[in-house]
Amino acid sequence: MWRDSFRLQIFCLLMAVLALVVLVHNFFQLEHLDGDTISGSNWITENNVQHSLSQTTKTDRKPYCGYKQQTLSKREAAEQESLLAAIQWPNPPDDKTAFVKSTDPAQSDFVIVKPSGFFKVGDQLEVLVRMKDFQGKPKQYGGDYLQARIHSPLLKAGATGRIVDCHNGRYKVFFTLLWPGEVQVSVSLVHPSEAIQVLLRLREERPDRVFFKSSFKSGRYSETTECNVCLPGDLPVCNFTDLYTGEPWFCYKPRKLSCASRISHAKGGYQKGLLTQEESLFFQSDVNIKRPILSTGPDSVIVKPKTFT
Repeated sequence: MWRDSFRLQIFCLLMAVLALVVLVHNFFQLEHLDGDTISGSNWITENNVQHSLSQTTKTDRKPYCGYKQQTLSKREAAEQESLLAAIQWPNPPDDKTAFVKSTDPAQSDFVIVKPSGFFKVGDQLEVLVRMKDFQGKPKQYGGDYLQARIHSPLLKAGATGRIVDCHNGRYKVFFTLLWPGEVQVSVSLVHPSEAIQVLLRLREERPDRVFFKSSFKSGRYSETTECNVCLPGDLPVCNFTDLYTGEPWFCYKPRKLSCASRISHAKGGYQKGLLTQEESLFFQSDVNIKRPILSTGPDSVIVKPKTFT
């Protein structure tokens, strides 16, 4: 009995020593990996991927866009065509328009149709917006991104309008008058039509202009790689495409970790230097981005309460 107990103690002691040896070995392995964490997270830089984010010239490397080879069903194709038609934006007559011929909100104006008319709650108010360029000439085509609203500051009430592009430099805005009292009209230019065309080009040519990143971790070792719908280069990637919707999403595969070790996801930033000098003139915050368009006449109407008979 004593011998069996002694043997059991010896066995337990050997197992404890073996466990200690494994623990120490793993500790040194982790210490080594921690030393590699910097090089692991810089793996993108070493392969010139991070450097490509700041490049403004086109690269010969093809982006990883395997999702473009997907075959759509008839229902999916019809849905895609419907969505594309819904976001279709009118094009200027010329591919490239000089800045002086682009929309100038300071010289554009709007007028209330029948400003002295009798309005009551539930009626429709019509506003005509007339766009001009920086030379003071009327625009001959549409495509400007406008925002229009009616509001009553004292009541803290407001509503947006329905904008109709007449494709000749003029826009009609329709408001439903929802409350009584003085109602003011405000119209602003968010983006001129020329800037919209630049944004459309960037959407098609540079879908990676906004890039993202994901973190991968196992134990004390972690890596961070870039993610997007398309990834440049021929590096191995992790495919996180949604199996149900088919929405594509890819991340560069970590150097030493598996794709299943991803623990977080965040926006990485914006690529810069994508605009030419001429194109950048269409995106001036104090000139033609989110600038108010003033009225050449009354900018408010009086709304009477709705009468019931």
